[in-house]
Amino acid sequence: MKKSNFKYLIPFAAFFLLYACSKRDGITNQTYDAYGSSSTQGQLKINLAFAYTVDYATILIRLNGQIVSNSLQTRTPFPGGGYNTRGSNFALYLNVPQGSNTVAVVLPKVGTSTDSVVLYSGSVTIPDSGPYTLHICDTIVSSTVNNTKTVLVKNQIQDLDTGFCRFRFVNLVPNIAAVDLYLNGILMKSNIAYLATTDTFSVRTGVNAPGYSSTTTTWAVRPAGALATATALASYASSSTLQSQTVMTIYSMGYSGSTGTRLPFLSFTLDKNK
Repeated sequence: MKKSNFKYLIPFAAFFLLYACSKRDGITNQTYDAYGSSSTQGQLKINLAFAYTVDYATILIRLNGQIVSNSLQTRTPFPGGGYNTRGSNFALYLNVPQGSNTVAVVLPKVGTSTDSVVLYSGSVTIPDSGPYTLHICDTIVSSTVNNTKTVLVKNQIQDLDTGFCRFRFVNLVPNIAAVDLYLNGILMKSNIAYLATTDTFSVRTGVNAPGYSSTTTTWAVRPAGALATATALASYASSSTLQSQTVMTIYSMGYSGSTGTRLPFLSFTLDKNK
């Protein structure tokens, strides 16, 4: 009997070790997230940082011609999600072939898999097996002109010491020259232009966080050069954004001065869970 039990424990132990490793490196490869058949895979997250005049609820992502997502809304990193987004709270990535991949963001015809409207179509090159995020934002200036832009960022998910978390900031607000990023009223990064990304930076968590006054932390973006007391372009207050050993990308999106579906947002993609 003991020998029989041991036989079944071996595959279980192997599964457990594989799961633990994937969780540790911040890339949780669930079956529905897997894509592609290449033996050498890249890892890709697609962030729908659109701010269209219509709040679409049936957006699909095509990768190399294949639909890889469920129905999505704007302000959604797929797969996975983050904070102040419409996704989950997990650091998930798609498995993709290294090299050139075509990416399309589409609206399907009702009840079919045929594309009705192509919101974005382009290509992205994944050079290695590291985790990447493709941020897609819009600069639509009329009903006939589509100047959608993209930013590809490699996520630095190396291990962190306990008591620290790591960030990078991407500015995706088209109608303002540059912004400053604040945490609890303290300037963290300044003069970040549209489509620009900052270097990575580590932040202490808990009572050692910059400007700590409570467990709720407040992030804000303001026009570059504005006073720290000036009205924020967008802000987000939460007790979740300073978690020990997590890696996130902060991004601003929407349009300065707009309301409704084009309201500016400050959001976070989860690039590595602790």
